[in-house]
Amino acid sequence: MTYARLFAKPFERDQAYRREQTPVKTTAGLPRSRYGPIVRHMKLKDGSSIVADLTTVGRKTGQPRTVELRFLCYQGSFYATSSRVKGKHWCENLIQKPSVEIKARGERFTCIAKQVTDEALRRRILELRDTPPALDRVVFEIKPQ
Repeated sequence: MTYARLFAKPFERDQAYRREQTPVKTTAGLPRSRYGPIVRHMKLKDGSSIVADLTTVGRKTGQPRTVELRFLCYQGSFYATSSRVKGKHWCENLIQKPSVEIKARGERFTCIAKQVTDEALRRRILELRDTPPALDRVVFEIKPQ
């Protein structure tokens, strides 16, 4: 890291670091399994938990926004939960602009997100996530393309 970058503003330092990173593999060309390429390639089982970066598009600025979240893998999709939507910028961004990207274990996946409205699925995800389940949480399905 150069001297100028060490003393640059945090935003500028982060941008310079991102430019230097090597390209990341994508899911293109991976064989599909029953639940899609992620489960097969990353060897994720139903109910497994993973910490990954979620990149959304800001609903006001249009700029990429990244947050680290805990995801649950279930039937080929990632699920994220939140205690509420209002005031949680990543949740509000998901609702406004559902095209997102997940970066996990050195891989990047383009995904489509939506809020889970099926009560049985929402309850199942929350039961897999926590013991005892916090049933008042909001659940988002993030499905790889």
